[in-house]
Amino acid sequence: MGRYTDGAEWKAYLQLKKERPQEFQENPYFPIVLEAEIVENYVRESGEKIGVVYASPYHLLVVDLIQNNDGSLYTYERLLPAVERGAVVALPRYKGKYVLLKQYRHSLHDYQYAFPRGFGEPGISSEENVKKELREEAGAVVKACSHLGVVVADSGVSGNPVDVYECELSHLEEQKGHEGIETLCFLSREEMEEWIRNGQIQDGFTLAAWALYLSGKTERGYYQK
Repeated sequence: MGRYTDGAEWKAYLQLKKERPQEFQENPYFPIVLEAEIVENYVRESGEKIGVVYASPYHLLVVDLIQNNDGSLYTYERLLPAVERGAVVALPRYKGKYVLLKQYRHSLHDYQYAFPRGFGEPGISSEENVKKELREEAGAVVKACSHLGVVVADSGVSGNPVDVYECELSHLEEQKGHEGIETLCFLSREEMEEWIRNGQIQDGFTLAAWALYLSGKTERGYYQK
């Protein structure tokens, strides 16, 4: 029977540490154990897997071995983006209205109202990506684009910083059926606030993007409506 640390999950884990060392920075709260002998013993005794236990074009499911102050060990799962940066949320406006998708989400098994968004992709910047996502999901032409900030939707499990862009559109074409999209919705600011109050808009990325937009903060100072 081969050693666990000779396997694919652990090798991928060490490669990830080499490529993205910031994901493994030392800290006093969750010290990561990297000693092969300790990992071997823990896996043998617990039957748990440690390392990059799943990888897709979108996500890496990483399981770390953590050591408590008292010396006890436990595992901690993290979901990292397969492409390190470039994930985006668009806050699109068209003819004075904010544009949301009514989209079926498989993880919810239900429809959700949300701003368009997308995973990072190799070889393109986040600004290029947000224009690409709007083109694919809303048939949109972007005539102006500004960076509002960065959000992390769920830091309890995901380490995925997502760039938020306000985008002014000059053209739209409904993409019904693409990635579960049912229709486009056009809301005034008052309607946005009402939908948020009554729970029609629950998507975390959309709510975070809206908060950034209302705060007026950008990389260059303050956004003036």
